[in-house]
Amino acid sequence: MKTYSDQGKVYANWARGRLLDPDFGASELEQALTAYIAEGNRADAPSLYGLLAELEASELGPESSLPSIDRGLAIADETGEHFTDPYLHRLRGELLLKRNPSEPAPVEEAFKAALAAAKVQGARSYELLASLSLAKLYQSIGRHADAHAILAPALAGFTPTDEMPEIAEAQALLVAIEPTRMWATNKHRYGLAFVLF
Repeated sequence: MKTYSDQGKVYANWARGRLLDPDFGASELEQALTAYIAEGNRADAPSLYGLLAELEASELGPESSLPSIDRGLAIADETGEHFTDPYLHRLRGELLLKRNPSEPAPVEEAFKAALAAAKVQGARSYELLASLSLAKLYQSIGRHADAHAILAPALAGFTPTDEMPEIAEAQALLVAIEPTRMWATNKHRYGLAFVLF
């Protein structure tokens, strides 16, 4: 029962942190998670460290939350529980982007790791989320053709739903980047046409 009680406290404090007080929620969540781990529990620990990282980032900034992501990924390696790897890698990318938007390389690496992990698992929703994050990064640095190439196949087969608003966001992004992508893809042809005429 103590295992379930400690795990319940983690979720309750995450919810409290998201809704009311990120600082208090993060502190209490960390205490509950420490108690859960001290009992020898590792099940769900990678995702629980992700929840802690979310709250730490809200209150203290992205830099303070990266160690929690590292801990979650380390436990995943210890236990073989990798189903939340796409979530943790994508979260790392989002936090790195907030920390330093002018340095896209580590952000791209994190999003690509999330995408690769999702593909290995056949986790289509995680694949779409990672693809959307990567496509938004590519759009922000002018790589519209790359954004389209990543997002279009990940979006195939999804229809918008209230439970996953990222589907509509991904569809809107594809529409927004399409004209720029077409120009970038065909500019050499347009340039040649101008020379000929």
